[in-house]
Amino acid sequence: MNKLSTIICPHFGVCSGCTTNDLPPIWQEMKQFFGDIALEVGVTKAWRIKAKLAVSGSQMGLYRARSHDVVPIPDCHAHHPSINKAVSLLKGIPLQYIQCFVDLVTEKVQLVLSVKDQVPTIPKSDLWHSVWLNTKPESNRILSNQWTHLSGEPFLWQKLGGRTFPFHPGAFAQAHWTLFEKLALQVVDWVPPNSRLLELYAGIGIMGVLAAPKCAFVALIENNPYAHLSFKALNLPIPYHLIDAKDADLQNADCLILDPPRKGLDPALLNKLKTFSGTIIYVSCDFNSFVRDATALMEAGWAIDKAKGYLLFPGTNHVETIARMEKL
Repeated sequence: MNKLSTIICPHFGVCSGCTTNDLPPIWQEMKQFFGDIALEVGVTKAWRIKAKLAVSGSQMGLYRARSHDVVPIPDCHAHHPSINKAVSLLKGIPLQYIQCFVDLVTEKVQLVLSVKDQVPTIPKSDLWHSVWLNTKPESNRILSNQWTHLSGEPFLWQKLGGRTFPFHPGAFAQAHWTLFEKLALQVVDWVPPNSRLLELYAGIGIMGVLAAPKCAFVALIENNPYAHLSFKALNLPIPYHLIDAKDADLQNADCLILDPPRKGLDPALLNKLKTFSGTIIYVSCDFNSFVRDATALMEAGWAIDKAKGYLLFPGTNHVETIARMEKL
């Protein structure tokens, strides 16, 4: 096992975020499943540019494992320094959660304040790219659909692959941006030229947009309205369907990019894929759900052509996987 250089963080062993100084134990399982597979490891310190942190009284950080006790992490070595600065500025303000997303060019923070109802007063600072209020309903969700834009620009624009992409704070964005860029560009490279491409679970459509110049047709499928709102700011002539992935029409496509949530593919979509013919590029954030889905596809006549791992969350037992599958 290779040692990582990062986890000399003062909170290691107390905070529930980082659990290992080594490569993830699951990497051994992945090598057994795939046989020959490479692992991309990016920076392992100050890599996280997006973070949600819980607040309890004067404490701000992550919950202790299997509890609701907040462990303060004021100088987290995984966080971009701008997130640690934000934590310092906001200490003691009555909140439920905060979300910070760092602009890698300006190092300013798109800040979300999660509260039950009352709007808090926060310190004025050049650190803020924008400030948003999220009113949290009585539920287990960290952020609700109740958004109020308080100040700054409506979207944070992040560079990737020679373009810039806009993000509403309710749209998903990867936390390890520099390594995600390598992953996204590898996926685009695996898309066959002149494909009729559908990107399902597309988010704001980064991989589909980057692949568009090499494709005959591209369409995006996503059910998050804030991702759709972000995509519209690009003003591109690419169809974007605000629907569940399971409801996508696959008939006119010959290449699919699938990037499902941790639970994996919707069973109805997986059933559709068994009769699909073309190329599937599966981006997985959970190896166990990937194995389940890939096994079902292989039983239906698919084979894994290429695969690669990305250490998007160094210090955790997690490896992002991309795999290209072709019908035999």
